[in-house]
Amino acid sequence: MKRHITYYTYLFLGILLYLSINACDTDKGQHEISFYEVEKMEKMTEKPVESEENEAELKPLHLENREMEVKVKMQFLKTDNDNKKKVCKLINDQLMEVLLKQSSEQNTDDAVSQYIEEVKKDFQSDEVASVYHDYLDGIAEYGMKNVINYRLLEDFFTGGAHPCKQTTILRFNTQTGEFITLDAVFPTINHPQLQNLLLAKLMKDLNVHSVHELHKMGVLEMTDMFISNNFALRDDSIEFYYNEYDIAPYAFGAHTICVSYDDVKDIISTTWENHK
Repeated sequence: MKRHITYYTYLFLGILLYLSINACDTDKGQHEISFYEVEKMEKMTEKPVESEENEAELKPLHLENREMEVKVKMQFLKTDNDNKKKVCKLINDQLMEVLLKQSSEQNTDDAVSQYIEEVKKDFQSDEVASVYHDYLDGIAEYGMKNVINYRLLEDFFTGGAHPCKQTTILRFNTQTGEFITLDAVFPTINHPQLQNLLLAKLMKDLNVHSVHELHKMGVLEMTDMFISNNFALRDDSIEFYYNEYDIAPYAFGAHTICVSYDDVKDIISTTWENHK
């Protein structure tokens, strides 16, 4: 009897050790990917045009200096692990194509430089704005297991009443490099339930009890509640981000709705349910 107890005790301890080692290996595998930063800035001043003759045909007539500034500070992925290098390249390619609108055939440094050149061309062809800026800040963050969330914050002004700020959130699988879509996390059939959950969370956040009260605040007056594609799979919750104008006027600002994994356990895909 004593031998049986000893045997099962060692078996139990062995299982615990195995699970612990595997958990550490998984975490280590994810964090074998690290981040590096590409940062570039350029300013340009366009002087007033004194003659309307030939020069006017080349660029608009301006009566005062026009100022342009563009800054890009973006993180990209790197690794020393040969098995992860393909993953890093796949994700970096998507960051260049989706966020910078640049070809993935070039390196990240050249892609940022090319983006800046295109902003300069837009400024030079614009006949209205006397002050023009575009600031990009891209940050990579580890989220739930096997996920990297990428957050691009853009602050731009190209003329008008005020500058605009916009956040774009992308998600990538650190095992494959694939972009993680909304439908991959929440099956389409479950979208109505998720939409209702987000609406309930929004009302709770704003301390109201009806859609009518939201309308009185200027929220959801021009649109029904919808599921934002700007979402992050964080380690403790799912963050849905709504930019200015998405669900309310500019003065209301951006809004974040967070739901716990327990909140969505009945509607999340079983594939991602096991990644928590």
